[in-house]
Amino acid sequence: MQTEAAWPRALLIGLTAGLGGGLASLGGGTLAIPLMVALLRLDAFRARGTALALALISALVASLVYLHGGQIDWHAVAWIALPSALLTPWVAARTEHLRNGQLLRLFGLVLIGGALALLARDAAGLRPWVSADLAPPYLLLVGVIEGLVTGSVGVSGGPVLAPLLVLGLGMPQQLAQGCSLASRIPAILTGLGENLRHGHVCWRCLPALAVGATLGAWAGGQLALRLPEATLRHLFALLLMLLGLHYLWRGPRPAATETEEHRS
Repeated sequence: MQTEAAWPRALLIGLTAGLGGGLASLGGGTLAIPLMVALLRLDAFRARGTALALALISALVASLVYLHGGQIDWHAVAWIALPSALLTPWVAARTEHLRNGQLLRLFGLVLIGGALALLARDAAGLRPWVSADLAPPYLLLVGVIEGLVTGSVGVSGGPVLAPLLVLGLGMPQQLAQGCSLASRIPAILTGLGENLRHGHVCWRCLPALAVGATLGAWAGGQLALRLPEATLRHLFALLLMLLGLHYLWRGPRPAATETEEHRS
């Protein structure tokens, strides 16, 4: 695929992922990985590594927006970030043997789990599952789960962190999303480092992806701080469920072999 032809597609992917990340703490891997496989014809591993680079940009920009709106709890962020940052590269190194189909089917399971958690938020009400005394170990567990997900499939927290914070601790949705965005940054960095070591990043796609992610994350974060979130959460849950079912039951279609021009 020529770089010029890939630019509009990469820009669209960046916008979509950035908007999803800023608006509902989804996007970096959740939305970008299937789009990269379908539109840029990247294999699962290259899509995973490139999605982490994209997620880093989206998370940084959106975190600044949420920080400005007072929607980040730094104590919760610290508890989550430590185990996830340590575990992510370890998991990434040990999933190198998985085939593309296995990796994307695992990704489908993650999407379905995230969708169910988002849909369960209203049914569960605002009463937290975990008492205040157990909050630190629960947050450590959330960090472990994030590290497992980020390292294996490149989804940097959207389907995992915010739902667990809302359901487990009773956090308001906006605060949960702000904490999700900020706490995933260390795990993204360590996971990205492992993927860079294996050459799983499409460098020529990154400029367009970065421009789109920056614009989308800023706009999405601004909207999330101003608009009701229940309808948006349900729409994202539906999207996650459909994508998850697609990859779990149908499996990925064979992608065209990526040419060496992507490897620069």
